[in-house]
Amino acid sequence: MDRAGVFLSFKFKRDNHLRGNFYAQAARGDSRYYVQDESLREDYPNDIWLSEARERIRACDIVVVLVGQDTHNSSGVQKEVTEANMLHKPIFQIMPQRRNYGKVRGAGELIEWHWDRIDAKIGELMRNSEVVNGVRVLK
Repeated sequence: MDRAGVFLSFKFKRDNHLRGNFYAQAARGDSRYYVQDESLREDYPNDIWLSEARERIRACDIVVVLVGQDTHNSSGVQKEVTEANMLHKPIFQIMPQRRNYGKVRGAGELIEWHWDRIDAKIGELMRNSEVVNGVRVLK
């Protein structure tokens, strides 16, 4: 099983349950990848947080945005997405099934939350990226 370091971006106080659901599903064994959690565990307060987010995003393989009801309005999520794009990180967003929440601008393709689709998207992005100087970036 290959390793995929994943930085999850989500609206911290409101959508932490989505983070828990993501890693619970990843741990069930249905995935072709061992998904390693590279996410922050604190809300967006200041520039120290942004510096830590930047380093975690740089170290990860893929950025996944968990789309909740109000995620598209989160300044912390938008800062993380901007950093991911500046670092040329593979990125996509997932939304719980049967929801119609707003997409996060710049966060890549939006897919509905089905683990087989998520796992396939991780695989696609891992194949379509490369490691340069120890850092995974888009080809």
